[in-house]
Amino acid sequence: MDLVTALNIQPGDLVAFVGAGGKTTTIWHLLRSVAARKEWVVFATTTHIFKPRRAPLLLSPNPDPAQVALVLTRWSAVILAAELGEQGDPQMAAHCPYPATARKLNGLQPEVVTDLARRMPGVTWLVEADGARGRALKAPADHEPAIPPGARRVVIVGSLTALGRPLDDTTVHRAERAAALLRVPLGTPIAVDTVAGLLGHASGGLKSVPSRAAVVALLTQPEPAPRPEAAVIARQLLLGRRIRRVVLANPRAQEPVLEVWE
Repeated sequence: MDLVTALNIQPGDLVAFVGAGGKTTTIWHLLRSVAARKEWVVFATTTHIFKPRRAPLLLSPNPDPAQVALVLTRWSAVILAAELGEQGDPQMAAHCPYPATARKLNGLQPEVVTDLARRMPGVTWLVEADGARGRALKAPADHEPAIPPGARRVVIVGSLTALGRPLDDTTVHRAERAAALLRVPLGTPIAVDTVAGLLGHASGGLKSVPSRAAVVALLTQPEPAPRPEAAVIARQLLLGRRIRRVVLANPRAQEPVLEVWE
């Protein structure tokens, strides 16, 4: 099973990615996979991403659908953002899944993305709607995530590399907020309950998810064999009923999908 199928992404879907631990890598893998099927696909951001060195890119706070469609007829895939932003961390840019400069791109307003998707049926939209500063997990701030209200699917990402590490700022973006949500002290070793509790929390991974959106949890890991903790986390997430599918994957691998639970 490929990652597009595992996440149940259909042509014309508006899909938002939140959380931490592999959002950009996952989107980039999906972008190439959908484009290889000769389908139109857009990678848009409502937060911040690094500027690609070599990729079709359109910068406008209010992109013209006709211009986007023209680029797609030539390339099948395009990256959309509002404008150039500030300089970012060169080391983080070097670890970006695509060749990137250290310059950031500022994101589009979520309502703009929803309107574009409505006006361009048949185009698949992959939206990075959350920032995590390269951490394995995160808890959203009051203004996060920036999910387009028309999102049909939301993918909540979390990395199993957090397991066994302390719940602090080196592992979890907004660690103090995460500790408060889970009612545990900072520095507590991260266990399966921590990961499941954060991803499935109404003020954590599920924060601001549109009521009609289907929700998938994506657990990421670098190892080629499934980690046994993943099945335990998946069972806990599926008990909550809002998350209907859990996928375990290594999004940097050529064949990333390791397990799927429903």
